[in-house]
Amino acid sequence: MKPEIIPYHRPPGSGPDCSTARSAALRQRRLDMAYAKREEPEEYRAIARQAADILRREEVWSPALARARAMAHVVDRAPVEMDPDSIFAGGEDPFFYNLMLPALREDRYARINPSLFSGHERDCIDSGVFSGVCLEGHITPGCDRILDLGTEGLRGQARARLEAARRGGEGEARIRWLEAVLLSLDNVDRWAGRLRDACAARHAETGDPEYGLRAEILDRVPRLPARTLREALQSHWLVHALITVEMGGCGPGGGIGFGRPDQYLLPFYQQDTREGRLTRAQALEWLELFLLNFTHNDYYIFHQMFTPGTQGSLGGVTPAGADAFNELSELLLEASARVQMPAPYLSIRLNRRMPARARRAVANYVSSGLGFPVVNDGVLIPAMLKHGRSLADANDYICSCCYENTIPGREAFHPSASWINSAMVLELLLNGGRRLLGGKAVYDLPEADFGGFEGLVEGYLDLFGRVMGENINACNRADRAQQDNRALPLMSAFIDDCIARGMDMADGGARYNLTGVIVSGFPNLVNSLVAIQDVVYGGKAASLAELVQALRDDFEGHGALRDRLLAAPKWGNDADRTGALARRLTDAMHRSAQAAVNARGGRFQLALYSFVANHHMGRAMGASADGRRAGEFLTRNMNPAWGTDRRGPTEVLRSLAAIDFTQFPNGSSLDLRFDPALAANQEGRDALGDFLAGMEELGVMQVQLTFADTKTLLEARAHPERHPHLMVKVAGYSARFADLGEEEKDEIIGRTQQGARL
Repeated sequence: MKPEIIPYHRPPGSGPDCSTARSAALRQRRLDMAYAKREEPEEYRAIARQAADILRREEVWSPALARARAMAHVVDRAPVEMDPDSIFAGGEDPFFYNLMLPALREDRYARINPSLFSGHERDCIDSGVFSGVCLEGHITPGCDRILDLGTEGLRGQARARLEAARRGGEGEARIRWLEAVLLSLDNVDRWAGRLRDACAARHAETGDPEYGLRAEILDRVPRLPARTLREALQSHWLVHALITVEMGGCGPGGGIGFGRPDQYLLPFYQQDTREGRLTRAQALEWLELFLLNFTHNDYYIFHQMFTPGTQGSLGGVTPAGADAFNELSELLLEASARVQMPAPYLSIRLNRRMPARARRAVANYVSSGLGFPVVNDGVLIPAMLKHGRSLADANDYICSCCYENTIPGREAFHPSASWINSAMVLELLLNGGRRLLGGKAVYDLPEADFGGFEGLVEGYLDLFGRVMGENINACNRADRAQQDNRALPLMSAFIDDCIARGMDMADGGARYNLTGVIVSGFPNLVNSLVAIQDVVYGGKAASLAELVQALRDDFEGHGALRDRLLAAPKWGNDADRTGALARRLTDAMHRSAQAAVNARGGRFQLALYSFVANHHMGRAMGASADGRRAGEFLTRNMNPAWGTDRRGPTEVLRSLAAIDFTQFPNGSSLDLRFDPALAANQEGRDALGDFLAGMEELGVMQVQLTFADTKTLLEARAHPERHPHLMVKVAGYSARFADLGEEEKDEIIGRTQQGARL
């Protein structure tokens, strides 16, 4: 009988504990890369420029073939570089991942995008009522398909579909698209061949057997199905890296998720260990090295130090509904906690079937201080079903990047297509359709008393519905333009049912075609409406006209009124009125988009969060009725406003429980900051596990936890050298506290410190 291995825990802020010297050396190099002041080498700039020229020259005939031919130029000419400690070849230099970025920024869609919006829509976008219209990134192709099929298997599917298209006279556009898929798969094999040859040459030069093994592996995969865990890791990584290159790196819209690694890698791990080829210690090192690949494959963009944007999901249930947490899930958690890097993110799916050991492993991991998401199957599986997925697919969902939820390998998902500032909508309603800052008229609205609080709420919901409708029209205009002018054939080869339909994922070829609308500023909206109800319609301390004037004056000369507004009930304290109002608002928001159809024939679905957009949204707004002054940040995500949650974290959960989060499958987040003393012993970590179980019971979608006390944060701000490993959860990403700007440090410090006892 094997001795029981206690689930791993790493105290928050304590730094790395890599299992081998090799993974420690690679970790240090990858960390150093983030801070290296490097100019992009001229060789890379030249290749990127040439690839963009190829795409622009040929996209008139076929956007798909143009991108595949530009990628062919990249894989044939990109420098081949290898790290002696990274056993997985393919894309060692971070500049590799941006080789197609100019091609993406200069393609036909990018060129016409600025002219898509004018008139009233442009006024709404410029005023921050809605914004975004971003149709790239935050997506998860099914790269694990390569493990079972290899490029040869996928090529067989594409070739058969191409022959059927030619026989059936399906049109030149479809034929060219399928030819682009075949060329894209050839590109994968040619890149693997160049890596194999480089490894073989290094082996001949040095005699190092490791390079010989790498060459041997690359001679088989990803061309053929994987047979071992190491082959599976190499094959998956190479395809993931090239899909990232095809979409231009992380810069356009976010990273590429890597699905459910504890599920698709499990058969290889089990077979290797069963047949004596692999020990647990070897697997742990390989997983550390594998995760370290994802810490730099989106670097050298403006947020490269802390948010590459790649995420995998662990645990949850299988497509058949059984508990999916397994030995490999726990091993991946340990590998992530040991390397202690801000990325890749590993979200953990909680479900009620989880055994006690799995819950302890989760609590131990979460309290290690990385801040990665914990999501609730009890909310997200019903949400996926409600929004059109099959049960098996809903059971297979993942958290794809920051907070966005999707079905890996089956969805063409635009989760960040647009953002609506729900607090700005109230500002316009109260101010006759004009912005408080600058007075620009966005809507022509009467300045009215609404006849009471009920009339005010109805007026708000009417205006929000109008904004939503206009926003949906803008999203669809951008989506249609992308359908006609952009294609990503390599990514599409890994998304069901693109090959079967002979259609790109940008054109509606996927099984599911979703468009996300992110509703931000919600805590400020709720707090503002409750304050108006108390102060204007309840206490009669001011008329609505007097309140609006105070907002226009940014509360100058209205200090007593502002004090009354600040004293009103606040979101996060389980107050009956804030909860009931939140439910009424969110139900109506869901209805406003429920029947909408996007340009690819799919659905719109909503999110409730702000990410870091709470900063610029707040700067665009005047004072608000919750007592916030003009230009101050909005409250982030679904968090309580700073210092207003006075009853502990469980009460915050109870406030959120008023909302039916199954109406918001696009994502949501609650960010809490805990005293790290909670994680000091197993008893405290088990109490954290009970807290997470309470999140499940209450129907809260997602939480992200930071473990740092206020005293330590203040000291780390003054003396960052004393706390080099202090990690915090910022928004959809984690970061070292020392790397953050002053505004984000304020954001983290401003969150209420939840006590060491829950």
